[in-house]
Formats: sequence, structure tokens, C-alpha cells
Amino acid sequence: MERLIVLGTGAANALRYYNTCFMLQGPQGGLLVDGGGGNGILVQLEKAGLSLLDLTDIFVTHQHIDHSLGVIWLVRMVSSLFLREKRSDLLRIHCHTRLSEKLRAICQFTLSEKQFSTVGTSIRFMPVQDGEQRVIAGHTVTFFNTHSRKAEQFGFHMESPEGQRIVCTGDEPCQPACGHYLESADWLFHEAFCLDAEAGIFRPRLIGHGTVREAALLAGKHHVRNLVLWHTEDRTPPALRKERYTEEARQAYRGGVYVPDDLEVIDLGAKR
Repeated sequence: MERLIVLGTGAANALRYYNTCFMLQGPQGGLLVDGGGGNGILVQLEKAGLSLLDLTDIFVTHQHIDHSLGVIWLVRMVSSLFLREKRSDLLRIHCHTRLSEKLRAICQFTLSEKQFSTVGTSIRFMPVQDGEQRVIAGHTVTFFNTHSRKAEQFGFHMESPEGQRIVCTGDEPCQPACGHYLESADWLFHEAFCLDAEAGIFRPRLIGHGTVREAALLAGKHHVRNLVLWHTEDRTPPALRKERYTEEARQAYRGGVYVPDDLEVIDLGAKR
């Protein structure tokens, strides 16, 4: 992939930031990962200059509302495009089996009968299994169970034809059983709820999250080249968050560190 378009960087209760979700974009298409918690995803996509007409693949990591409910809005809007004959390409939504069933049920309950008529035909839920591979936008994507302690959750390992490797571990600290997916990755997208120095204030471990330092140590352990940190608390203003999170990460890790703002674009192809 050539570009990471960051649509949101906040955790579930964030008000300063939209919930964490992002678009990976390359010459052969893109992959939207999660949708945040509501119709704010439509605003973020518009601000980022991304059209629903070009949206072909979505991956949903898990069922929590700050990751999944925006997807329902996307189904509604894309369904309307199909019904008005504004688009013809399929929309594929990749997620684990139980989540695909739940999302489909929410769509059936909340959408009109006409809007729901496109689900299963033009809009398809595509259940994934642990270790399953698919080709999306010209990249080989391996989905894996993150062994979450809260709700079943999947991450992914993406490899380009040129060998670039991107790993997303969802919104919890990576479990040891998934560590091999990280080894020597070019990019690791990892949650960092707060600074390690402020763990006593935010107590991230009680809610299944980790700190900047922990993510940085993990990246260093697995020889990751670049680390992107998000899914954060929102008491820290954006300017301070970037500065303080970057500083703590660099104390424990020598690779590239990125603490993006909402709507920031990162060039994934540049040499680091």
C-alpha cells in the first residue's frame, strides 16, 4: 500500500478525536479498517476526499461499538447507491463469522426492507477464519485471531507483491501467540491508550489496553521498522499528544514513530 489515511485515532469514549479507523490505499484499490461508532465516518471520509463509490473492501476487527456501528452507516449509504444505480462494484465486508452474523442482523433490524435487499447480493459479508488468506487490492492479507480477553477480535498481516509488510493487531496489546506476525514488519499499527508515565491515572490494563512504552518495547522486540500509535485517551490535546507519545516511544524503540492526528496521511512507501 502507498498511503495510510487516518480517519480517527481515539478510543471508545473519545470526544476530541473520532474513533480509530483508517484507509489503506494503493494503485489497485484500498481497504477500510473499522468504521468508528456512528455516522461520523461519513464526515471523516468526505474530509479525507474518499468517495463511497470507490469503497470495495472493509475489514471489521471486532464488535465493540466504536469499531462496528459506523459500518452499518456505510452499508446504508452504499445500499442507496446501488438502489439508485450509482455504482455496480461489490462491497465486501470481511470479519470473523460471529461478527458477520451480528452485523447482518443489525442491518436487517435497522435498515428499511429496500435498503436491506442489497445485503447478500451487492453488499456481502465475508466471514474469515484464523490464518485465512485473501487477496485484497493486490495484496495478500492474512487474518488472525488476536486472542482478545474481552471480545473475539481479528487483526491482519498484509504483504505487497514487492514484499512490504503491514500488521494491524486491533485495539488491544498484542498477545504472544501473535508475535510471529510482527517479526520484521515494515509497519505495525498498534493501540497505545496512554503514556506509561500516566498508567496510574488512566489504568489502561483494567480495560484491556496498554501504554506507549509497552507498544514501543514490543515493536523493538520484533524488529519492526515503523510503529503507528493510536486508539488513545483524549484528555491530552492533539499537539501535546503527538509530542509526548513520540518522546516516550523513542525512549524504548529506535524505529520510526508516528502518532497521527485525525485525517493525517502517512506515506507508507517512503524509505525510513
